[in-house]
Amino acid sequence: MPVIFFIMIAIFATSAQASMEDAIRAVQEGRNEDALAEFHQYASHGNPMADYWIATMYLQGRGVEKNIDEALVWLHKSARQDYTPAMVVLGNLHLEGKTGKVNLNLARGWFNKAVELGDQFAMVRMGEIYINGIGVKPNPRVGIMYIKRAAKEGSLQAKHVLGMAFLKGVGVDIDPQQGEFWLKSAAKEGFEPSIATLLELSE
Repeated sequence: MPVIFFIMIAIFATSAQASMEDAIRAVQEGRNEDALAEFHQYASHGNPMADYWIATMYLQGRGVEKNIDEALVWLHKSARQDYTPAMVVLGNLHLEGKTGKVNLNLARGWFNKAVELGDQFAMVRMGEIYINGIGVKPNPRVGIMYIKRAAKEGSLQAKHVLGMAFLKGVGVDIDPQQGEFWLKSAAKEGFEPSIATLLELSE
């Protein structure tokens, strides 16, 4: 799975949080310098989401020059405040060697911390690590435990992976009914890979 830096952002209700949405919208519209100024204002008041977005802008070179070291500073600041999207990005950066070298222990550490806080993306990442044996001995059954948890939390990707696992017997016994159940669950919410798989199965 490729690193995804723009992780889903929750919708907030207060006026201050609504202004944060304005800053995010500014990024999406290409008004990067305006957005960065707003994020820094929120970051100065201890907002971990703002820290995360500043890091994202440094990672992607939006309104600033790309700077992985500066991005790491802001990601760690965000993660120290238990903001799980920052932990997931840190895990991905270490897993894929974006910090200069691959560090699987640090990657798993960040993913595990995010899992403990209920992050679905981290659950899927840990599942992939054990299913594919990334830096560890392959253990599909352990991997599927993470995937099941993420699927039950509502992750569409996890539902698809779990459905395919039941169809192919990866980490679980083959169970076409369970496979179809999880694929349909993801397909109902518009997850294209599950829709395509169900179409293939019906032919």
